[in-house]
Amino acid sequence: MHKHLRVLLVGGGSGGHIMPNVAIASGLKSASEKCSLLYVGSKNPLDAELVKSVNIPFKSVHAGKLRRYFSWENFVDPFWIFVGFFESLWIIVRFWPRVVFAKGGYVSIPVVLAAFVLRRKIILHESDSRMGLANKVCALFADKILSSFPSTTKNKKKHKLVGNPIRSEVLKGSQERGYKLTGFKKDLPVILVWGGSQGALAINQMVQSHFEKLKAKHQIVHITGKGKQVCIKDHHYISFEYVELTALKHLYSIADVVIGRAGANSLFELAAVQIPNIIIPLSNADQIGNAKYFEDLGAGIILQKEADLLKVLESLIYDKTKRSVMKAALKKISNMDACKKIISIILKI
Repeated sequence: MHKHLRVLLVGGGSGGHIMPNVAIASGLKSASEKCSLLYVGSKNPLDAELVKSVNIPFKSVHAGKLRRYFSWENFVDPFWIFVGFFESLWIIVRFWPRVVFAKGGYVSIPVVLAAFVLRRKIILHESDSRMGLANKVCALFADKILSSFPSTTKNKKKHKLVGNPIRSEVLKGSQERGYKLTGFKKDLPVILVWGGSQGALAINQMVQSHFEKLKAKHQIVHITGKGKQVCIKDHHYISFEYVELTALKHLYSIADVVIGRAGANSLFELAAVQIPNIIIPLSNADQIGNAKYFEDLGAGIILQKEADLLKVLESLIYDKTKRSVMKAALKKISNMDACKKIISIILKI
């Protein structure tokens, strides 16, 4: 490794853009004490909060959203990209990284543009099965484009399929700690429900409307999202607004089934811990593509109708053959080497 390797990590706006960067940061720190890291995120407080776990310096820049629909904000946002570009120039000149690793989200655009102007090496990673608009822009300036799904891997020279980087800590959950966190008993199956890092109101409402039937045979751990708590009080139910990986790994260890969105990071974590799952994707092309990829390989079931929830849920819990087949498919998809592959590419470039 180079004596004074400096790597700038950028990505923000959601946990899906930040948590893979956190995994990369942890891996780089473990690789060498001589590696200096800086994280650049958006002005969203969630970005700084999620990066805290790896204890690296954090800077924020302004970023404008690129919308595919009409909004009056479309007239203002180019100004914020312009502001963010000059903020990024200042940050990059002061830190002077050899490599900029961009994970996506609109905050990546001004940083990647500034890195390109200053002739820094740029590595881009796309988690989803379909490249987002921000990453499509960044891809024009990237030296290397890495992906989690085969569908976003194009020409061999610039693109490389590496998988989705997840934190190895996800495998270190303790059932004892999981039951202690929830207060649950081992006599009933545990369902873990969540809607991604920001929660999902529709999933929360679904839990509430089906709760009486769900609690008859199951215990429910519900991660609602900040400010989206559900008014349920029952000894078979516990909710959290948000859960850090330090606790989430223990919840994974006791979960028989996970019900949730189709963010790439969430799905690849479930593949790593091999938990059968019911997927309720957002109606955007990214999540639908992610969910379809997992379902086509037998590693998840997309819930087509809410009325089928209990039927699908019970088949995954009580049908041993179905469970073992899905677990085998999840194991096949899981790629715990993704982080090492990306770090190796960063060091080589």
